[in-house]
Amino acid sequence: MKIGIIGLGRIGKTHLKAIQKIDGLKVIAVSDIDEKQCNQIAEENKIPYSYIDYNKLIANKEVEAIWICSPSKLHYEQVSAALEHKKYVFCEKPLEIEIDKITALLNSFSDIDKRLMIGFNKRFDSEFIEAKKNIAKIGVPTIVKITSRDPAPPTLAYLKTSGGLFKDMTIHDFDMSRFIVEDDVVEVYATGSINYIEGIDGVDIDTAMVTLKFKNGIICTIDNSRQSPYGYDQRLEILGTLGMLQVNNKKVNHNSFYTTQGKQSSVYQNFFLERYADAYEQEARAFLDCVVTKREFPATAYDALKALELAEACKKSLLENRAVRIS
Repeated sequence: MKIGIIGLGRIGKTHLKAIQKIDGLKVIAVSDIDEKQCNQIAEENKIPYSYIDYNKLIANKEVEAIWICSPSKLHYEQVSAALEHKKYVFCEKPLEIEIDKITALLNSFSDIDKRLMIGFNKRFDSEFIEAKKNIAKIGVPTIVKITSRDPAPPTLAYLKTSGGLFKDMTIHDFDMSRFIVEDDVVEVYATGSINYIEGIDGVDIDTAMVTLKFKNGIICTIDNSRQSPYGYDQRLEILGTLGMLQVNNKKVNHNSFYTTQGKQSSVYQNFFLERYADAYEQEARAFLDCVVTKREFPATAYDALKALELAEACKKSLLENRAVRIS
């Protein structure tokens, strides 16, 4: 399958690297507003087509599928254009930061679940997949705890266009909670504060705690921080009627040193590029498999809609300091 990639920033390069490891996928076109970088990446990777205008990439008849790795504000128009050109589409999260636009996509393309996959990469992490497979061993789940803390905050310029912490960062955890619980949320409560980033008062928060109550009675807590000085912190815990299941952090190595000063071990992996490198590869593999077998994608526009609904509800909860029911 011949692939085109729109957006060659950090995440675009990550997907390019992952795609290149998959037999059956070949990147033949790239697009980025930085012409120099775009041409350089195309040359280094022997990619025949390089465009500043993403519309030219979408119109390229040789391109069968498009990876959209551009800024969030461009996702809706690029996804729409690609689907209208009968392409298969992979779109990084968030699909959109406005509910009405995702609803419009769902209403416009009846086969969207077989043509558009959303980049909720944590679904493809081997640790989380293994945890989900083994939930039955701990009986009936009652509590889910998700921790997601970045080692360092993004730039202020990024934050101003990101859609906010709930739509930009917690969105992954909203999806992970639904992936694990396999049910819908009926109520949310969110609180947050500013502890690390100067100049974001009135723009965003950098620390948050969210409680989700699911229809089946399971309660999920999510804690997020834009700064974690000890490394990239990604944990999952599930409490059940017969026991508990934990997914702990991956470290640079797993050596332990015992001295008279105590026990020392390696730091956690630095950031998502390292922690989820294999997940990005498995994500691309799943995309190809679904196209070949004509099955629905494992992360759909509907999943993006449900995650965004939770983000909006959490924002309302934060502003009004109350629990918010999900209609």
